[in-house]
Amino acid sequence: MEKNYGLQPKIPFGLKSLAGFILIFVIWQGGSFLWLNLVNSLIPATRSGLPSFIALFLTFWFLILGVFLITRYFFKIPFRTFLFENKRPDFRKFATYFSWYFAALILYLLVDIGVHPQAFTLHFDPLRWLGVFIVVIPLIFVQSASEEILFRGYMYRMFRSLKGGAFWSVLISSLTFALVHGLNPEMLSNGIWGPLYYLMGAFFLGIVAYRTNGLAATTGIHFATNIFNFTIWGYGTSTADHMGLQSIVYRHTLDMPFAFCGIFAIVISYGVFQFFKHKRSRS
Repeated sequence: MEKNYGLQPKIPFGLKSLAGFILIFVIWQGGSFLWLNLVNSLIPATRSGLPSFIALFLTFWFLILGVFLITRYFFKIPFRTFLFENKRPDFRKFATYFSWYFAALILYLLVDIGVHPQAFTLHFDPLRWLGVFIVVIPLIFVQSASEEILFRGYMYRMFRSLKGGAFWSVLISSLTFALVHGLNPEMLSNGIWGPLYYLMGAFFLGIVAYRTNGLAATTGIHFATNIFNFTIWGYGTSTADHMGLQSIVYRHTLDMPFAFCGIFAIVISYGVFQFFKHKRSRS
């Protein structure tokens, strides 16, 4: 891993950057706690259903705020420079990776339906689905982008300054992402497969960040994944199942080993593609 990570300048690893990371979490979680308590008290309807989803996902603005404050005032990095290669968003890279990964997820779903037809029920009310879709899409984008800004933005650059930094950046940011997502009660109910699924997904995002030198591609992948999980299919035991979301198909129970195999196949396919791309560029 000799290639330089595209987002500059780096965040030097040390007590200052670790303290900054902790403060980001404090701002995120503290702001979220205050916001949810306030809005739940003022608007009781936000305690359940779609309003609860909206209130919850608005908390990710506190994560973006935390990263902004720490990078801007701890490290004197303008936020635009922190976010974008060449100080501007790469919409083409975002759209390419979003489209490719979303197509891969749809293919996975079709295979799953073909292998396990008895596990699915068509669950589609077009007008209700479209209404909910329009409301939640901006929230899903903010949530996806904010997590990429933290894990593949701040954390990745923090460990990039170490010797062998790209390796440590991918490893540590991936392990942290997997711990945050894979050890929640919903995933732990699937045994080891839940944490393994998120670990595989996190490593994949780390490798994509390394290969593409930025956040555009990983944000596209993350956004595609969350659109798929929140609006295309629903499944039993999902924490989002009681938040008023609308899906097209409904899986009665989540087959986590099958889902793991699906993401493993996607990761291997991407690795093969990058291998032949690299080989072709050198010939």
